[in-house]
Amino acid sequence: MPVKYIQYKGKSILYVDYTNTTGNQAITTLHEEAKEVRGWKEPGLVLNDFRNSKATPEFMAEAKKLGKELFAIMEKKTAAVGITGIQSILLQAYNTFSKDKIVPFATEEEAKEWLIKE
Repeated sequence: MPVKYIQYKGKSILYVDYTNTTGNQAITTLHEEAKEVRGWKEPGLVLNDFRNSKATPEFMAEAKKLGKELFAIMEKKTAAVGITGIQSILLQAYNTFSKDKIVPFATEEEAKEWLIKE
């Protein structure tokens, strides 16, 4: 399952697994994330795993749209792992356009620690 909840030091984090995805597969995962977040009553914590994934123009367009309409409002803190090379530039563009603030980390452990910090 690409979208699931994990527990870390007593906190619930929505883990979104984009590993090894591209194109329509990544967009399907994005829509699953959006469906889950729409059901939240208050902003939550999200960890996106982009290791070995490739962002297509279609994915970026859909991500920016959902980021602005939903994620920037309902996600309290969002971390990402697996952001390398051109993905760093795409993440900056996404954050600027959507007003969402996804923060990249080198490891999943670092991302989780940042997410649970008040």
